[in-house]
Amino acid sequence: MSDGNRRGDDDDEVASARQLLADLSKARDFPALSQVISKVNHIASSETSRTDDLTESILKDVALTNKLLRVVNSVNYKQRGAGAVSTVSRAIVILGYDVVRDTALSLMLFDHLANHAQADELKAEAVESFYCGLLGRALAARSGLRDNEEVLICSLFRNLGRMMCRLHFYDKSKEVEALIAEQGLSEAAASRRVFGIAYDDFGQAIGRHWHLPNNLLQGMAPLPPGSARAVGAEVPRLQVMANLAHDVYQATRDTAPEETRSAYAELMKRYGEVVHLQTDEIDELVHQAGAVMEKDAALLQVDIRSSPMLARLLSQTEPAADAAGEPAAPAEETAAQADEPGEAEAADPTTILITGMQDLTNLLLEDARPADVLHVAAELLYRSKCFDNVLISTIAASGKELVGRIGLGPNAERQKAAFRIPLAFAPDVFHVAVSKNADLLIADTLADSIRGRIPAWYTEKIGARSFLLLPITVNNRTVAVLYADKRDASLQLTPQTLGLVKALRNQITLALRQKSIQ
Repeated sequence: MSDGNRRGDDDDEVASARQLLADLSKARDFPALSQVISKVNHIASSETSRTDDLTESILKDVALTNKLLRVVNSVNYKQRGAGAVSTVSRAIVILGYDVVRDTALSLMLFDHLANHAQADELKAEAVESFYCGLLGRALAARSGLRDNEEVLICSLFRNLGRMMCRLHFYDKSKEVEALIAEQGLSEAAASRRVFGIAYDDFGQAIGRHWHLPNNLLQGMAPLPPGSARAVGAEVPRLQVMANLAHDVYQATRDTAPEETRSAYAELMKRYGEVVHLQTDEIDELVHQAGAVMEKDAALLQVDIRSSPMLARLLSQTEPAADAAGEPAAPAEETAAQADEPGEAEAADPTTILITGMQDLTNLLLEDARPADVLHVAAELLYRSKCFDNVLISTIAASGKELVGRIGLGPNAERQKAAFRIPLAFAPDVFHVAVSKNADLLIADTLADSIRGRIPAWYTEKIGARSFLLLPITVNNRTVAVLYADKRDASLQLTPQTLGLVKALRNQITLALRQKSIQ
């Protein structure tokens, strides 16, 4: 093929990808999914990204938040001695920013696949896509690879283009199947003929549309033909493991049970120089990943027996160990997971604050950074749904004012930029709170009795109808202020809720005092 023809084909594929993405943008939920995934990836690649940016992106989706916390508390993620995790912020402290980001991305994509799979065969494929991710993580762990969660997400995203076409362009995807069956075309050639672009290439186009980081884009790309070693030393292990998981999954799905070991042995002729696993080990991990998928089904809220392949695996599997080779969860851990509050109960402000206080206590025992404590506190107040915006301000480097540092809510970014409480005298409520260590609840900023005590900077740049101010003092000096508001209504806090909010403030104070002594 001449260079001119190759460039023409490339241009045609780019045009096809753009048209498919334009068609997807009209589909239900895809634009919202794209917006959230793109924002999460922008945060991850930003030099100035902060924990509260990722936390807020997750917290905007209550179902995602609850599902993420259930997954984080499952035996596959829980770290010994860490206790239950009830906030996204503490999950980031314990597991790391990248793990929480990758887990959230995996859940977002899986929810989209599961929620849009109408036909039985699509429901099975959606469930199997997550199984493929779990299998990738298991294979990576057994192979000694450190970034297991990245392997999970790349294995899950490995069939992204195919799954999106199957979900949103189902009839055309059946044309691809017909070409494969009737003319013996490869899936790449058949999908290119029907859609103008191969499934794998369209998956890469979606990944770029979502601003996935380069390592994930490369990890979810197919390997060139030949052995894994033959494609060159530059191919990252992440890409090798994701493709191995994909190929093992396909062999398991398409091969009779009595012939799967032979199929795995054939695969290892390609991968064996790079991935040093025996056929028996692969067979073991295939079944263990199925057992983990069964345990995770309740967390993911899916029926895994919609997949004939997984139903077959589970009928052959005895519970012994999870997919990372860890012993199965002790009975008390399984019981504890069963007793976790449901979404309705978890949405109650009292439950959220009381449960979250344990996260703060654990952070104190773990000698966490003050910033981590502040992140968790802000998240708890925001998740309580008692407030529209939550902001924590701390002393500026100049020592002359308190400035916004951590914020959650629709107006948080603007508020952080505008929030400035001078430590010098000013005849307003903010100075009263700071100078006298006074807790203030302003029920109506427009009331005649208080309007004159609201500073101009607040009215012009923030202007919430009601707000709560709780100063945080160390050595008789205010070092931070906890602010929470209702934009257009009066704050309505029960005595119990207000007491819990103040108790949370007291734990922040204790954490800051401990650090000042050290």
